[in-house]
Amino acid sequence: MEIFKDLIDITLHFSSTVGIPIMNEDGSKLGRLHDYFIDYEEIYPSVLAIQFKRSGVLFYILWEEIISFSYQRIIIKKEAFPRRSRTFPKTLKAKTVTSILANQFTGPTVEYPPLGQIVLDKQIVDTHGKKVVRVNDIQFITAGKELRVTHAEVGMRSFVRRLNLEGPIDFFVRALSPQAKYLTNDTTINWKYVHAIPNRNIQKSVRLNLTNEDLKELHPADLADILEDLDSHGREMIFSNLDPKLAAETLSEVDEDLQASLLINENPEKVAEIIENMDTDDAADLLNELDEEKADAIISNIDDLEIQEEIQELLEHDEDSAGGLMTSEILEVSAEMSKGDVLAIIQKNHEEVASFHDIYIIDEGHNLIGTLSLQELLIHKDDAVIKDIMNDSDIKSLKANTHWKDVADYMNKYSMITVPIVSEENELLGMVSVDDVLDRLLS
Repeated sequence: MEIFKDLIDITLHFSSTVGIPIMNEDGSKLGRLHDYFIDYEEIYPSVLAIQFKRSGVLFYILWEEIISFSYQRIIIKKEAFPRRSRTFPKTLKAKTVTSILANQFTGPTVEYPPLGQIVLDKQIVDTHGKKVVRVNDIQFITAGKELRVTHAEVGMRSFVRRLNLEGPIDFFVRALSPQAKYLTNDTTINWKYVHAIPNRNIQKSVRLNLTNEDLKELHPADLADILEDLDSHGREMIFSNLDPKLAAETLSEVDEDLQASLLINENPEKVAEIIENMDTDDAADLLNELDEEKADAIISNIDDLEIQEEIQELLEHDEDSAGGLMTSEILEVSAEMSKGDVLAIIQKNHEEVASFHDIYIIDEGHNLIGTLSLQELLIHKDDAVIKDIMNDSDIKSLKANTHWKDVADYMNKYSMITVPIVSEENELLGMVSVDDVLDRLLS
C-alpha cells in the first residue's frame, strides 16, 4: 500500500500538516498531529515518529506504524502502540554521520526533541548564506514510504502560511499582480546548510556540533556577523566551541562591545590560548575591556613569555594613544643585512608579523634608523645591502603618547599604510596600521 496515495504534491509543509486527525485503522480517533521526531543524524532527516496530543498529554506513533498519510487524515495500524513521551529515544544503529546537525545529542540515553520545538520560530545559522535567520516553516518531501526533511523556509510566504492566511493572501496578490514573485518564490534554505541553535528551554543534552567543516570553514568575518546576530545564549553556544585559532580570528572581527561578553564565562586558561593567537595590539585592547583581576589571571596563563611581555608593555599605554593601538609584531632588520637575508626572515616569520608592507631598520640599541617598503626591497638585486637602499633621511614616525585621532590625520596626510611608533629616545616600539585607526574612525 502506498502511504502517500492521497497526496497530489510530493512536497509537504510542516504548518500544513499540524492538526491533521490521527485515526486508528478501525476508525477511532487518537488525536491530532502536533510535531515530528526525525533522525537528526541524516543529511536529509527521515521522520521516525509523529507526535500527537490527547487530553493535553503528548504521545508518539512510530512512522512504520502508519498506513496512510494525507492532509485529511493519518491512519495508523490497529495494533499500533502509542507511546507517552515528549521526546524520542536516539537511534543507536551504526551509520555514517553527514548532517551539520549530527552529534548534537550525546550519550547513550539521550532523547531527541521534536523537530518543531528545536527549529520552528528559532534562530538558525545558514552556513551557506552565512547569516542568522528565523525559521517560519519546514519543508518535507515524500520518498517511497518515507517522509524526509529537505528545507527550512524563512520568507514572507512561509510566514503567511503559518498564519493560515496563504489562500486569501494569494488570491489578493494574484488579483493585483498575477506575475508577482511572491506567488512563486519560497525563500528556503537547504537542510544541509541549517545549523540549529538550541535554547535554554530545550533539554541540556542538546549541543551544537561544531566539528562540521561547513561551519569551521566559514570566514571569521562571516562567523563574527553570525555571532552579532544571535542572542547571548546562541553566541555562547557557538563561540565556546571554536578552537583557539578560529576563536581568535573571529574575536578580532566582532564589534568591541561584544568581545568582552564572549569571554566573560570562559576560564582564564582557555582565554589565554585564544589571546596567544591574536595580534598583540588586539589582545591588549581586549584585555583593557576586562576587569583587572580577570585580565591578570589571563595574562598569567599565557605560555609564550614573549607574547606575555609584549601584551603587558602595550597595556601600559593609554588605549586611545598610538601606544595603545600599536602592535609589536613587526619586521625589524639590521642595516647590514642583504635583501636575501630579509626575504629569509619574512619566509621564516610570516605567521608572526602583522604586516610586511614596511620594513623597519634598527641599530644595536633598537633605535629606528631607517625604513624600507617591501616593494622597494623586491625591485633590487638579491645581494643589495639594506643600508644602501633604505630611507634614512626622512623617517616618518610618531611617539607612543600621540592620540589616535592625530595618528589618523598623520597617516592620511602622508598616505601611509603603517606608521612606526617610537619612544622619546627613538627606540622602536611597534607600528600602527591603517586598519587600527580605521576601526576607530568607523566605530
